[in-house]
Amino acid sequence: MRIHQNESDEEAPVNLMPLIDMVFLLLIFFLVATTISQEEREQKMQLPKDGSPTAMSAPPKQLIINIMEDGSKKISGIFYNDADLKQLLIQTAQNEPDREVLIRADERSIHKYFAGVASLCKSVGINELKIGYIFDPKRVALNNAGS
Repeated sequence: MRIHQNESDEEAPVNLMPLIDMVFLLLIFFLVATTISQEEREQKMQLPKDGSPTAMSAPPKQLIINIMEDGSKKISGIFYNDADLKQLLIQTAQNEPDREVLIRADERSIHKYFAGVASLCKSVGINELKIGYIFDPKRVALNNAGS
């Protein structure tokens, strides 16, 4: 009696599914493990809270002006006086006219500091101006419950 062997000279195809699974798992691991830095975000500031939710998307290229509690202005970790800030805003308006300006004022600061920076932006020709704040859903629930 003869036993037939089905061996051939061709190699069996390599199963790539475990390799693809491992690559995706490594990709997810590195995405989760990587710390994404938030540049120009002063952690010691308390931003005012608002109750309206907004859609999250990738932030556009912005010039972020942080107004501290005492009224000092900080951009990219550097403090600016009014004259230097005006010079920077003029350069920004001339070189990048579509660039947005985000003003983040400490909630404990006086409103006149924010108003001064906003009017300075307008006077130099900044077209887009945004205000930074933190959304607090607990505050919304309390305000709606009292109505």
